[in-house]
Amino acid sequence: MDLRHFDKFWIYISAMKTEINPIIQRTPSSTLMAKVKGLKPVLTLLYLCFMGLLCIIASQKYLGVRLDPMMGLTFMCIIFGVYTLNRFTDTAEDFSNDLSRLLFFQKQGVFLFLTGASLVGSFGFLFLTGKLNWMHLLLLGMGWCYSYRLIPWYDQEAGFQLLRIKEMTFVKNLSVSFLWSASVFILPILYSAPKHYHLGMIWMLAIGLFLSTLNNTLFDDILDEEGDRVAGIKTLPTVWGAAKSQWLLVSLNIVWITAIMGFYFAGKLDRLHATFLSFMALYPFLYMGLNLQQKLSKGWIDFLSESDLLLFSIGLLLLSLV
Repeated sequence: MDLRHFDKFWIYISAMKTEINPIIQRTPSSTLMAKVKGLKPVLTLLYLCFMGLLCIIASQKYLGVRLDPMMGLTFMCIIFGVYTLNRFTDTAEDFSNDLSRLLFFQKQGVFLFLTGASLVGSFGFLFLTGKLNWMHLLLLGMGWCYSYRLIPWYDQEAGFQLLRIKEMTFVKNLSVSFLWSASVFILPILYSAPKHYHLGMIWMLAIGLFLSTLNNTLFDDILDEEGDRVAGIKTLPTVWGAAKSQWLLVSLNIVWITAIMGFYFAGKLDRLHATFLSFMALYPFLYMGLNLQQKLSKGWIDFLSESDLLLFSIGLLLLSLV
């Protein structure tokens, strides 16, 4: 079955829901673990949104600007809106890689309403308070292009067509990494009064967050390689293979660690920043290694890979205290 033909896909998914729902209803779910597992899709989403809030607060603290909770909350709402919208447009991908997540959001139509409310509410507040800037519009525009086929593209085989960012091999990974690393630092700077910043250090931290997010997104594609192949989705692992994609990450991390050491010994980077950036560059080796050794379940591996934002925020907070 070709999942790119959505008419056939929805017939199949409707049949799956018909078969699965009675089973779910007969399954005992009295334990706390069973209830938490059933809420995993939304808990994962909320965790990511909270990490966005924490990153903004940590960045404000590190930059020494006035703490503005509304900056973090609006960023959190934008993340919620963009990522939740993607759950309703990534049906083919979720069908192949995470059927429980697909069924959860398809049955919870209220999340589609919350998506609109969070985006309208956050952008409305920013506009009315005069705090709406180009970075917010870029986030919205990129998020929209990530979910819907709006980007004109020409392929020698397929000809002219409209694509989503997610359908453009490796562009998805680069764009998501750029938006996270840029937003975390640019939004607090644009919100605050003009002051002198150590731009060299900010650039180093932004590059570190960019590579950390790139590791996260590409590793997620590696885990989903088989499902993406079934769904006909072109990611770097489905085009290059999982092994070559993982070696790309390893090579980038080694080059980045070498650069950090070079800046440190050249006196351009202090010991604390060098230690923190090196730790963030080494962290992906932990979850990639555990995945290769099959020491933990996929759920725990996903949690470790998604915790890079938590570790980055903690690091920024600790650096701000020095």
